[in-house]
Amino acid sequence: MGQYFINSMSKSHFKNGATPQLVHMCNVETKHTMWPRVLHMHEDIMEIVFIKEGSGCHLIGEKKYSVCEGDILIYNSNVLHDEYTNQDQNMSVYCCGISNLHIEGLSANHLVSQNQSYVLSSGEKREEIENLLQVMFSQVQKGEDGYEETCHYLLSALISIILQIPQENSSLPREEESILFSQIKSYIDKYYREELTLASIAKDLSISSYYLTHLFKKKTGFSPIQYIMRRRIGEAQSLLMNTDYNVTMIAGIVGYDNPNYFTTLFSKIVGMSPKKYRQLWSISHS
Repeated sequence: MGQYFINSMSKSHFKNGATPQLVHMCNVETKHTMWPRVLHMHEDIMEIVFIKEGSGCHLIGEKKYSVCEGDILIYNSNVLHDEYTNQDQNMSVYCCGISNLHIEGLSANHLVSQNQSYVLSSGEKREEIENLLQVMFSQVQKGEDGYEETCHYLLSALISIILQIPQENSSLPREEESILFSQIKSYIDKYYREELTLASIAKDLSISSYYLTHLFKKKTGFSPIQYIMRRRIGEAQSLLMNTDYNVTMIAGIVGYDNPNYFTTLFSKIVGMSPKKYRQLWSISHS
């Protein structure tokens, strides 16, 4: 038996004592992670994803990560990410949406800096982290009196434990290749709704189409055209979840004049039609 005393003067991770708020909590089983949530970002929240089992590949910011069970994925606000799992590996995850996160030295709703890895291995802290997430999900699911306050404190504990994990510095080398890739990606992210072609991108950036494709696929795993499609479909998924816009309107917003082509492409990438996707999302969040 051991007795330990707490240092009451220890400094908080949270700026000005402002603690984070839990916005949503999901326990996503295998059958749902098989439906990809393609390129998207969150402007006013950040997300923490914990992989309970399985493996996959995720594009977060400007880096592609191979992830496996026990890993923690950090999606800072305003950072693009793409979730494409290995369907043979039966991935299941916990996911927390968080607002009002203010960590000393970081932008609002950022848990790690852009120079650090967006994927952490939970290592010896796996059991603690998974248990906290399990209790949080149970509290939200049951919705008993006071569950909001319970989750509020559990979330602060979760983030504090994650911040105890040594973080790898993964800053990109500022060589010419990395600088050029950043320029290409920024250009596409800005104009992805417009009628972009490989030739038009290459011309505007004054590089060859071949080198553009080679470099972009090396960094992301996608060709520029595949990336544009996923960027558009990811935005369409967000609109289907968060608005009442019809499919034709959404197709036009993300850059497709032909709603039938949009529906075909959406079904190919996501595994179901836009209408079915909205229905399933509504049912799972009702």
